[in-house]
Amino acid sequence: MAIRGFNLTESSNPALKHEEAFAPISGAETASIQGVVNKTAMLTVLTVIGGMIGVWIARQIALTTGVLIGWSLGTAVVTLVLYFMAIARPMRAVALAPIYALIQGSFLGVFTMLIDSWLANAGYAASGGVALQAFVITLAILISMLTLYYFRVLQATPMFTRVVGTLVLGIFIAYAVSFVLYLFGIYVPFISVFTTPTSGSGMWIGLGLNVFILLIASLMLIIDFKLVEDHVKAGSPKRIEWFLGFCLLVTLAWIYMEAVKLSARLAIIAGNRD
Repeated sequence: MAIRGFNLTESSNPALKHEEAFAPISGAETASIQGVVNKTAMLTVLTVIGGMIGVWIARQIALTTGVLIGWSLGTAVVTLVLYFMAIARPMRAVALAPIYALIQGSFLGVFTMLIDSWLANAGYAASGGVALQAFVITLAILISMLTLYYFRVLQATPMFTRVVGTLVLGIFIAYAVSFVLYLFGIYVPFISVFTTPTSGSGMWIGLGLNVFILLIASLMLIIDFKLVEDHVKAGSPKRIEWFLGFCLLVTLAWIYMEAVKLSARLAIIAGNRD
């Protein structure tokens, strides 16, 4: 089915394949750009709250690094399950999106805390902290991608969506393989900042891979913006705003995570010592 020239069945983004979410309901209030912005803002606030709660709990009970890593992996798995539940039934996002935001926030908060601790143990420090740097990078990327999309410099054409979707799938598979191998005590270099050399060519390979993944994550925003625009133009039900905000939050969380790793790597390269 094609809606205003956009073929849903050809998209590599699973969120775009739910025709039911595009069907307008006669007499019902429909989705709007402002509504999506409001829902995304609310979910972002919940994510920040989740991060603060996660870090507070971790510090209160003085968890060891091993337990913190286990916590991070556990919350990552939970958010992955919630993600697939939401894309399977977009209208579930009304209930699932806030839960996802809180748990994702906990994951990102503890992950950032682990990076800070890892840097401190290695004798390095990011100016202002990796959290602040990652936030600035994420905000800059959001504004840049929105500007490029608004002026149609970048557009989510079917080819663009397929290429970016394929690269995202490849990155996801790499993450999954790395995670499984980690469970068996095998550490894949470069994928994780913790297993990347802090000197020599390995450091630069890790940085290059980090920048590449961050670029792909950023391009996902173009697909998300297209998704929002298509839903609004199609007169989708008001409740779909939660799903659209959820999709944007998923991408922004991914960008933030990669920005955290990038900030840590740059701190090492710059030689910022405590």
